[in-house]
Amino acid sequence: MADIKSSGECLKAVGILLDELKNAKRSLISSEGCIVNRNLMQAQLEYLQENLPDTVKKAATIVEKEEAIRTETEQKKHEILDNATQQAQNMVNEATQNAQQMMEQASREANALMDRAAKEATARMEAASNEAKRMLEDAENKARQLVEEENIVRRARVECDELRESARQEASELHKNTLDYIDSLLAETDRKLSELINNIRLERNEIRNHR
Repeated sequence: MADIKSSGECLKAVGILLDELKNAKRSLISSEGCIVNRNLMQAQLEYLQENLPDTVKKAATIVEKEEAIRTETEQKKHEILDNATQQAQNMVNEATQNAQQMMEQASREANALMDRAAKEATARMEAASNEAKRMLEDAENKARQLVEEENIVRRARVECDELRESARQEASELHKNTLDYIDSLLAETDRKLSELINNIRLERNEIRNHR
């Protein structure tokens, strides 16, 4: 109740001050200044200062505290934003550094893989070249063997043909000689038979003569 009464008195004092200002005469026509009752204004202002309700004082204190809290909150907000920005920048820097390290490691691993692949490819190419040379040498050796075998077969065929021709000639000669020998035997037999027949005829004639 005391705060309500004090508030009413303060409002009344404010009304008196407003009426005094409204009814005050200007000091100059072209000026906003005016002439007021100094004692009245001072007395009313002192009364307001002394009789302000505790709620108004508390409200002023609350406003001051709120302003201080707002200022502190704003400072903390800026600090949090600065810290967050710094942390974000640190995270970006760390991520960039990690990414750079990972890229360098990946590059080293890729180079190592490429070197190993190149060495393996070179080894495989050398092995393939050696295998190709070996196969070529084997093919050449087999070709030479085939040529030699073909030459041997060709020579064998020639010799076989020569032997066959020689055998044919010998057989022909043997056949001719055999026929000649048989013919000579038959001729000798024919001659002897002829002589025998002549002798038989002579013997018969002699027998006939002795009859």
